[in-house]
Amino acid sequence: MNSSLRSRIRNGTLLVLIPVLLVGVFAVPSIWRLGTATEWILQENYISIEASQHMEFALHNLQVAELEGNGKQALPGLSNEFRHWLNIELGSLTELGEPETARDIDSSAHLLFDEIANAPPGTRHDAEFDHLFSRLNFLIRLNENALWRDQAHAIDLGRELVSTLTVSLIVAILLALALSWTISRAIARPLTRLATQLHDVGERKHAERLGPQDLSELQTVAASFNQMVDQLDYYERLNVDRLLFEKTKIEAIIHRLEDGVVLIDAESKVAHINEVAAIVLGVEVGDTMGKSFQDLPSKAPGYLRIREELRSRGKDDQTAEPIEVELHARGRDHTFLVKPMRLSEGQYALGTLLILQDVTYIRDQDRARTNLVATLSHELRTPLTSLGLAAQLLDQEKPIPIVERKKLIKTILSEFSRLSELIDELLDLSRGRIPLMGMRRIKFGLAKIIEDLAKRLAIQADEKEIKLEVNVSPLPEIYGDPVKISWVVSNLITNALRYTPRGGLVEVIARPVGSQAIRMEVKDTGPGIPPEIREHIFERFAQYTVDGQPPGSVGLGLAIAKDIVNAHAGRLFVESDGHHGSRFVVELPTTGEA
Repeated sequence: MNSSLRSRIRNGTLLVLIPVLLVGVFAVPSIWRLGTATEWILQENYISIEASQHMEFALHNLQVAELEGNGKQALPGLSNEFRHWLNIELGSLTELGEPETARDIDSSAHLLFDEIANAPPGTRHDAEFDHLFSRLNFLIRLNENALWRDQAHAIDLGRELVSTLTVSLIVAILLALALSWTISRAIARPLTRLATQLHDVGERKHAERLGPQDLSELQTVAASFNQMVDQLDYYERLNVDRLLFEKTKIEAIIHRLEDGVVLIDAESKVAHINEVAAIVLGVEVGDTMGKSFQDLPSKAPGYLRIREELRSRGKDDQTAEPIEVELHARGRDHTFLVKPMRLSEGQYALGTLLILQDVTYIRDQDRARTNLVATLSHELRTPLTSLGLAAQLLDQEKPIPIVERKKLIKTILSEFSRLSELIDELLDLSRGRIPLMGMRRIKFGLAKIIEDLAKRLAIQADEKEIKLEVNVSPLPEIYGDPVKISWVVSNLITNALRYTPRGGLVEVIARPVGSQAIRMEVKDTGPGIPPEIREHIFERFAQYTVDGQPPGSVGLGLAIAKDIVNAHAGRLFVESDGHHGSRFVVELPTTGEA
């Protein structure tokens, strides 16, 4: 019959208790003896020392009274006190030589007291007093030495007791260790084998049945395990292959979806996840399966945002808006729309299906539409301003020379043509044909664009009595988009005219830089740009009032110009001391590379 684990532990505990009880049987009497000896030492020897000291005190007072001539008067009281303490000492004789000393003190004191009682006045007995003091000091030293000797004996007895207890404790510990090792070995070996078998079952490997066990409890576990393996084999033969096929098919579908998919079971653990979702959440697919979605090993912003949203919604919230997450993946910025869908069958919750839809293309289109509308709206202001000034000049009552009139009409026609192009692009936008801010790559001359724009903007310069000078050196042709470059030149000259006071100067200079680039500068005599504004002047929707001058329309002009120049692999920057004028510089490469 198999012994039980309970009986083995009980027997081992009794085995450990035996030396503990033996130690107790030995230690209790020893401790009692130690305490008794200590008490006896403190009581008897201390009484002898105290009695001797009181006798010394009485003799001392008697000697002082004799010196003062009052010996006979003080003798009765002090002699009684002396005999009182002498009787106490005679009742506490414990040391070798102590009785003889006490009797000597008794007889010497008796003689001294008789002599003092019968001596004539003025007689002194210093020798007898010294003899008694000497004997009393000897008695005190005798008891003090006994105290030290007995104390040493008590210490030795205590050390002996400690040694005995230590040895007994070591024996008990060794027995306990042996017992624990025996029991742990008896338990660990079959449990290790059981764990291996369970691991094989989890890995879908063939698990061997467990044999007979030494412990009855383990025999019960082994029987249950063998029964479980038999049942698993039975169910696997019935339906496992079919279930695995369906599971594999579902996983294949999920992993081939363009959108991210995460299936969370009713216990908030990840049941399935595809590669796209793993990238969004910042985890590895293998690190998530079977783990709680709330405790995934990720610090990615996308995962933290989604986790917080799911926590705030609660389990039954089906009405909240989808979660939009921005993150950098696959080499570019992406926008994902996360849609949590609660899965249930009747009243039973089955889990949550997270769909991470990649809406990057849609958001790119929205941003492209917004940027294009902003760009075209900004560019509409320049031709509208020129048309308005030309119309005002033609509407004047004073006669206008024919040459000037033709010049104004030519300006109106030119700005009308430019306005028509911008309106056509807006119509294309409304029809869904969204032209992105892409750049054409054709060969054109920058000098002609500068000269044409200077002529068109001359009306605005004349209106403010500003001198607009153009100094263009012979320039090589460049590759790019002439319309977009004209937007840049127009914006820089228009800004210079806006911020230059009446009677000022705006100068446009263009010259080649070596054989690889062209440099265009637009200088004005305005108030300059302070450093705190200069750092943000190329940001979108940045508007500033400089020296009382009103800001631009919506703060997009310089931002658009910089984007265009960057698209042509060029540079746009500003130079200003913050007090006297500004210089905007555009550098463009002459090669076709961008």
